Amino acid sequence: MTIDPRQAAALLAVCAALAPIPVAAQATDPETTVTTGGLDDIVVTARRREEALQDVPVAITALSGDTLAERGIISTEALRQTAPALNIYQNNRDEAGFYIRGQGPGIVGGGARNFTSVATYFAEVPTTIAGSGVFYDLANVQVLKGAQGTLFGRNTTGGAVLFEPNRPTFDLGGSIKASIGNYDFHEVEAILNLPLVDDLLALRLAGSLSRRDGYTRSIETGQRLDSRNHDAFRVSLLFTPGDAIENVTIVDYNFRDNSGSGLILRDINPAAQLGVLPVPDALQAGFGLPATLPLRAGAPTPIACLSVALPGCPTGPFGGAVAAFLGAANGGFSLSGLTPQQFEEVLARQRDVGIRRALTPRRLYTRNKAYGVTNRTQIEFSDAFSIKNILSIRRNRTADATDITGGLNYAGGDYPGTGDRPPYIRGVNQFTEELQLQGKLFDARLSYVLGFYHEKVTPGIDQSYRSVVFGQATNTANDFRDQSDALFAHLEWQVTDAFQISGGFRYTWDKRYLTSSVTDDAGACVQINTANGLIECPLAGNAKFSAPTYDVTLQYEFSPNVLAYGAYRRGYKSGGFNLPSPSADFATFDKETVDDFEVGLKADWDIGVPLRTNISLFRDKYEGIQISLPVLTNGTFISLVQNAGKATNKGGELEVSLKPSSRLTIGAFASYLDAKCATDVGTACRVGRQIAFQPRWKWGINGQFVIVESDAGTVTLASDYSHTDKVNTSDPDAPIDTYPAYGVWNARLDWSDALARGVDISLFANNIANEDYIVGGYPLASALGFDTVLYGEPRTYGLSLRYRFGN
Repeated sequence: MTIDPRQAAALLAVCAALAPIPVAAQATDPETTVTTGGLDDIVVTARRREEALQDVPVAITALSGDTLAERGIISTEALRQTAPALNIYQNNRDEAGFYIRGQGPGIVGGGARNFTSVATYFAEVPTTIAGSGVFYDLANVQVLKGAQGTLFGRNTTGGAVLFEPNRPTFDLGGSIKASIGNYDFHEVEAILNLPLVDDLLALRLAGSLSRRDGYTRSIETGQRLDSRNHDAFRVSLLFTPGDAIENVTIVDYNFRDNSGSGLILRDINPAAQLGVLPVPDALQAGFGLPATLPLRAGAPTPIACLSVALPGCPTGPFGGAVAAFLGAANGGFSLSGLTPQQFEEVLARQRDVGIRRALTPRRLYTRNKAYGVTNRTQIEFSDAFSIKNILSIRRNRTADATDITGGLNYAGGDYPGTGDRPPYIRGVNQFTEELQLQGKLFDARLSYVLGFYHEKVTPGIDQSYRSVVFGQATNTANDFRDQSDALFAHLEWQVTDAFQISGGFRYTWDKRYLTSSVTDDAGACVQINTANGLIECPLAGNAKFSAPTYDVTLQYEFSPNVLAYGAYRRGYKSGGFNLPSPSADFATFDKETVDDFEVGLKADWDIGVPLRTNISLFRDKYEGIQISLPVLTNGTFISLVQNAGKATNKGGELEVSLKPSSRLTIGAFASYLDAKCATDVGTACRVGRQIAFQPRWKWGINGQFVIVESDAGTVTLASDYSHTDKVNTSDPDAPIDTYPAYGVWNARLDWSDALARGVDISLFANNIANEDYIVGGYPLASALGFDTVLYGEPRTYGLSLRYRFGN
């Protein structure tokens, strides 16, 4: 085993500092933590009611709001460094796809919509926003592993990530925090909790304004790519007209206006064949040419030479077109207009300027606006029966311009809307309604949850986006109508004081409708109906999917601090459409199902000092597993979903927390994933090969040490180090078909009640070793002739000053 010196140095520094954060740190609201075995235990809602983490027979990583603040976790990229089995892959810097146990997001980009294998929730409502501008004033973040469906709004086969905001209380209090750092980072967060009428009405206001320059500079335009800017706020109103009634309304808003993603060219393959061009019969007979000539990413003869004379086009006595065919006889036509030598020159230039300089020749942007209203009402008719209703409306709008070639200049022309207010090209209007009946029977030995869930989603705008690929400009318009309805039931039977059986059943009905139109800049339809070969706009898909999902769990408490469990879960994810599709075979894809088996042990030990060990082992057997592949169709770059037949993912996760003294807490985690397809699906999934973007091993160590505790305040040092194994790309035929392993080391020094009560000062540094690591990209060397990647954040550091008052 070879250990990178930087990783070893980082690990030694962490161990020497003895300073990261426990698995579940103490939360701001005392009701959100309990103490078991000398270690704080966060309260979670994995079974739709409040329970201590150690009492829930589910593999969960939970981070309290204080833990998020103390670690400086303000993005999904940072969240990945804290939880085993949670991985994140990004095509776009401002978006992130969660992967849990090898399962992740569905289709990305374009105007079509697909259900994800890992759902994201905000205040118990499914949401598409989980990045910058969400990680403030949170009660906790919970990462649930394994299939979810009988208790949560949306069916998933991989897991769920829950963001739970702090709710209003009847105590006056609040805080304001200002932060500064390198890359001109500056941020202000404010919280104010107001008891308007004692025991009746309380208001909570929270907001976050953040600005940070990008750390990747385009050497062509001077633009700083990969910026992080957001304006976000929440208004929460608590209304309790009686002891048995609680109503909470949350209004949230998040606006992000960032420069685009700094995609860096990593590898090239100008010989990539993208199709063939028929050769006229006369040229075959007269010049001995073959029946077809290959269309390549790069070749000596540009395809444009067939229609117009350009510098570098072959010439001859029989006309330009004939000369072009003759010139392409040995190497094919170049769809990019570049020669293999020009490909090499661009790659050499990129390697010369390094990974923090981009070659894109045009200005890029990513702009997103999301807002919603959530109302949660709970009425307790008695200790044995209550009703809970969750009603929500959410809106999301996105505009972006991305150069996926990393400066190869495949795309000619300018992107539209690069001014101050680029037009929104994608949208989501979502309405959800969930009703739950919760109760207890037989002296509380039997608990139940009965419910109904309804979800309706439309774009809300006329979606249209422009693509320019290989010199061909197209405009794609999509419209969709998705509806999901479900009935569910969950039971928990306390057979004895130590033994419990729980389980649930759900039946889901999904209705899906999608249209697609692809036109040129003149408005003429260029979309091919692959069923009949005709040009047709729009194309429409209409389908229904339904399935039962169910689960059963056996759990046994060997002692109040040791819980063992075994669970079986049946998961389901809806099918959908690929429009436009390059062939009729790919126009639709079917549902995905999983049989999820898990055993686990959650234990608090007394070995002279408190020790917590949570371990889980799983085996997931998938049918019709959905794999997303990038495909060029009708001049537009889209993601194409296919059913990959069968796959088995298996592995395990371990989380440990140790408290050697009242001042010191040490934590660690590790996860192992063996995820392979049983059948080949294009290049994305090969038999015997680890599925794309999923590391086999992932581990981390963390700690927190109170250095000083006196009347002058408390000084705490926190540090954490995480290591992620190398991953395969989705292009096994490329010369470079993996992303390398990496480790990230962070540290933070907090001085609370610094010289005055309620004043906190913090110093923080992330990626201290300035590790270069890849978080996503477009590995398309075999398919389209290039491999571009997104690199993780470089070393960042800064200072925070916070003032707290009240409770």
